[in-house]
Amino acid sequence: MTVQIDNKDLKNFYDNIYAQGDIRDNDKLYRWIINLLKPVKGKSLLDVSCGGGWLLKEASRRNLVSFGFDISSFAVENSKNNSPNSGVFVANGERIPFKDSYFDYLTCLGSLEHFIHPEAGVQEIKRVLKNDGKAIIILPNKYPLEDILKIYRGKNLHEPWQILERAETKDDWKAFLEQNGLVVLKTYRYNKYPEFFQRNTLKIKSIRKFFKTFFLYHFSPLSFSQQFVFICKKV
Repeated sequence: MTVQIDNKDLKNFYDNIYAQGDIRDNDKLYRWIINLLKPVKGKSLLDVSCGGGWLLKEASRRNLVSFGFDISSFAVENSKNNSPNSGVFVANGERIPFKDSYFDYLTCLGSLEHFIHPEAGVQEIKRVLKNDGKAIIILPNKYPLEDILKIYRGKNLHEPWQILERAETKDDWKAFLEQNGLVVLKTYRYNKYPEFFQRNTLKIKSIRKFFKTFFLYHFSPLSFSQQFVFICKKV
C-alpha cells in the first residue's frame, strides 16, 4: 500500500483545504461514534487525523479527556477553536507521539485510507491503545450500493478528489486491520445522513435526491454501505 507521494505533499494538500474551509460529516455521526464507545467519564480519547475537531468537541462534551492531532497545521488551529478543552497538535498518524498503552479510546474516522503507509497507522493505533481499550475506525467501501446503481444506470462515478484514496471490501479491510495487530469486534454500516436542506443554507434539495439518500441510508446492506465502522481492540 505504498505510493509515490511524501508527507510534505499530504501536508500541503490538507493545509490548502483547511485554510479555506473544512472536511466534516454530520454532527449525528460524531454523537453516534461516541455512543458506540460507551464512554466512562474521565477516560482518555485520541482522535487520529482530527480535522476540524468536531469529534473532539463531542468527546469533551461527554467529559472525556480528549486529544487529537492532524498533519495539517490549519486543521489543528480550527480544531483548537472548535474544541478548546481538547489537547490538539500537529503530528503524523504513522508516528503517534504518545507512549505505549496510553489511551482508553481511539477514533480514526475516514482518514487511514489516506495515509502513505496505512499499515503503520494501524500498528500505531494498536501501540497507544490500552489492553482493555477500544478503537473505532471508519473506512470506505470499494463497492457501495450507490456506485453500483450509478453504473447500472449508465452514469459515471465521481472522480476521487483527495491526493491519496483507497477503498476495499468489508472483508479486505477487516483482514488488513487484523494483520496489523487489531481484532475487529463488530462492524456497522455508515451511509451519508439524508438532509432535506443544504447545509448552512435554506436551499432545498430535490425531493428525488432526498429520498434516494434516505433509501441508501436506511436500507443498503452492510456489505454495500458507503463506509464501514469497525469497532476494534488490540490483540
